[in-house]
Amino acid sequence: MAEAALPQVVRLFVESSGVASVARWALEAAGLPVDRVEIVALNDSLHAGRPLDLPSSSPGGPRAALMDLDARSVPDAVKRARARFGDADIPIFCAVPMVEAWLFADDEAVVKNAAPDEEVRAIVERLPLPEEIPDPKSLARFVFGPPSRWEFFRTVNVQRAAARSPSLRAFLAGMAKLLGVSPSLPEESVARSLDRDVFAGLLAEILPADTIVWRTTSGVYTASDLRREIAEGSEIGRQYASDLLRIARDFLMRKARRDERPSANGLWVQ
Repeated sequence: MAEAALPQVVRLFVESSGVASVARWALEAAGLPVDRVEIVALNDSLHAGRPLDLPSSSPGGPRAALMDLDARSVPDAVKRARARFGDADIPIFCAVPMVEAWLFADDEAVVKNAAPDEEVRAIVERLPLPEEIPDPKSLARFVFGPPSRWEFFRTVNVQRAAARSPSLRAFLAGMAKLLGVSPSLPEESVARSLDRDVFAGLLAEILPADTIVWRTTSGVYTASDLRREIAEGSEIGRQYASDLLRIARDFLMRKARRDERPSANGLWVQ
């Protein structure tokens, strides 16, 4: 009887040992077979012409690359990465704007692991979505402390984290495909959205956080509740935004009708 083929090991090329740690913790949080991933830290920038054929314990296995790249979306980041990357035949994953942003993806874990400092807590309460943070590496040091304290990321709620970080979800889904396993991830992530930002900002601007602004059959929601739901792109947040748009549309239509008046020749004008 022929021996069964051993599962292939995926070689993942990253730019530094720090990125390697965060990537490994992300894979562990998602329950992916980390023992089949060989993470190679190049200690240099990934760029066009960079050879990715370093010695490996699994020659001939699948290869992939993970790099930091700020962009408006994950597809935009990957497109820019490919334009400057030499080996276009391998999957390229981009952390937006950098892998340290993923540390903030599970907001509940952030609160639990943030330093017990009043200034830190005040910042944590106002954090945007992970990929909107301009300098997540510096912020991670301020909120959590040195990198030795970032290992909490290996036990985050990956469903919640992947829903709030499109680039994290794309990385985990892509690695799962290379490994030939099915990840437990949300169907889609929260993309950057002007509407979401506008609605969340409006609630923050005109209403106290504890003001009850919406009642449904499923519960009562304050302005703070809805800001969180909108930021996370949840079903509740989307429904509230939809209702608000409908009310605004109806108001504008009624106002337009009130502003109409008959002219001297009997025609209706505004």
